[in-house]
Amino acid sequence: MSTPVTHPSSAAPAPGVRPDRPRRPVSDGEDRTGSPRRDGKRLELAARIARDRMRQRRRRVVVIVILLASAGLVGLDLVRGAPPQPTPPAGAPTAGPADDRSALPGFAPVIAAVRPTAAAVPGSGVPVTGPGTFRYAAGQGSVLGKAGTLRRFRVAVEDGMGQSAAEFAAAAERILGDQRSWTASRQFRLQRVPKSASAEFTLFLATAGTSERMCAAGGLRTDKFTSCRLPGQVIINVARWLGAIPDYGAPLADYQAYAINHEVGHQLGQGHEACPGAGQRAPVMQQQTYGLKGCRANAWPYLNGRRYAGPPIP
Repeated sequence: MSTPVTHPSSAAPAPGVRPDRPRRPVSDGEDRTGSPRRDGKRLELAARIARDRMRQRRRRVVVIVILLASAGLVGLDLVRGAPPQPTPPAGAPTAGPADDRSALPGFAPVIAAVRPTAAAVPGSGVPVTGPGTFRYAAGQGSVLGKAGTLRRFRVAVEDGMGQSAAEFAAAAERILGDQRSWTASRQFRLQRVPKSASAEFTLFLATAGTSERMCAAGGLRTDKFTSCRLPGQVIINVARWLGAIPDYGAPLADYQAYAINHEVGHQLGQGHEACPGAGQRAPVMQQQTYGLKGCRANAWPYLNGRRYAGPPIP
């Protein structure tokens, strides 16, 4: 006879044993025993994350405020330290009957460089570079010298430097008409003429940047420092004209006379010369702008009526 089979779930509980209660489903807010501890931990974690995020936001705000303040201070320093824009001195001539404005033939004006970024000579207000246009001294000067062929020249000053074409022309005529200058040879005379007249050469006064480009067009490197001469063009760097060179050992007027006599000397066919010996006068055709090499400063090709020269440099 077969024994009846009963299903365990329908079996009667043993005496003294509580029947199993059905377990509640596990939810996201409870642990596996059905307690609220998981909810507490998640709430504490969420609160900690929120606090951390708030602290991060505050730090970012502080950093942004510091950066903005620093940028403002830098901008203020830049405004305070910006070089002053050149202002032509009172009474400086403008375009009119006394001056003739013109661009140098074959030399493209540098429009972007009209507003300077620095001074060619500290404190002078003269820009490092200019527009590449020139104002010619008007009128005709006196004949300089007493004998020889008459050789004519023009004088031009770059715009935007606050320098007078008439004053530069007068300085050039004083130097070239001095009895110690080139006309002392009595082989030729010199005369300044206006732009409209024919001339053998033009004497330019230009910014450091413009003079460098003009000289480079003829294959000469000046590094915005020296002056130069090309056929028909004597180019004086305004930085040297107003500031000479360190340790020249002579007044600025002497250096200016040297600069014009040296470059005009090239136009007249003279080559470079060396210092003849320590302590002696430097020949005017020595490259004194690069240093005196033991010689003493000298601005003139003739001393005591005689040509003063040094050993020629090939």
